[in-house]
Amino acid sequence: MTTKAGNKTKNRAPMVFDMTSDECIWSKAGVVAPRLCHNAFDCLSCSFDKAIQRKRVHGWYAGGLEQPMEEYWTSANWQNTAPHKRYCRHMLTGRVPFKLCPNHYACAKCAYDQMLDDEGLAQPAAEVRLASAAGFEVPPEYYLHPGHTWARVEYGGRVRIGLDDLAARLFGPADEFRLPQLGMAVTGGGKELAFSRSGHQARAASPIEGVVVARNPRVLENPAEANKLPYGEGWLLLVEPIRLQRDLKGMHSGEESVAWMEQESQRLSDLITHDTGQRLAATGGRMVPDIYGAVPGLDWQHLVHEFL
Repeated sequence: MTTKAGNKTKNRAPMVFDMTSDECIWSKAGVVAPRLCHNAFDCLSCSFDKAIQRKRVHGWYAGGLEQPMEEYWTSANWQNTAPHKRYCRHMLTGRVPFKLCPNHYACAKCAYDQMLDDEGLAQPAAEVRLASAAGFEVPPEYYLHPGHTWARVEYGGRVRIGLDDLAARLFGPADEFRLPQLGMAVTGGGKELAFSRSGHQARAASPIEGVVVARNPRVLENPAEANKLPYGEGWLLLVEPIRLQRDLKGMHSGEESVAWMEQESQRLSDLITHDTGQRLAATGGRMVPDIYGAVPGLDWQHLVHEFL
């Protein structure tokens, strides 16, 4: 059973993990008036980017307006810009320290852009910032689903997903994960993340709808990784989303996610006290890494029903 999630992301651009700027690359390059990116820097599927590219084909940039604006670039402006100032979009957004654009921002034809996308299939090196919430850890830059899975929006619009710290600690180290294959579709809220332990089965919800583009080989080979580092090397799937902003509206992020996790921690503590007569307390500020294994008398299916 899950609780109703907040609606903090309504009418807002997705929060992109480890990004130093949320300004549209065309704006940052000085081509158009200041505007924010609302598509997680997935330029290839961005309607605004497509509009700019259409205008470029016709010989001028106009920032999406009907007529060109003198204070912004025309095609001649680009040609007259010194080559050492034609910065790549990945530099403009802070993803790489320095790179020039040789393709007039035609990213769909750029081998460097494709290389960075391919590198993104692996675990990014950026450190995950964590906050404490009643004995559990919460990453404010992630989105937390009411079914105790998480979604991390990454540069280019792909979304990495996994179990949150409460689910990882509550159910303990799994013996096996059964995850959708590459190219398969997952549905937002669909119970497609299956795992088992000592003959017990559980299914967790995918937080978003999309197509699987990568699975975590470390977790498939060593399922306990998802219990040790649930927000980092213990990720489960990387997904190409279909309706990202719609799916994010039902999740918690930022300070709201910390408050929600504190409520969930209290709910778990009350359930354990009711079912076993024992009290759950954090040791050294953290919950034990295997609550199910540490508290005799807990009913696996009851936990699955209540928290997944």
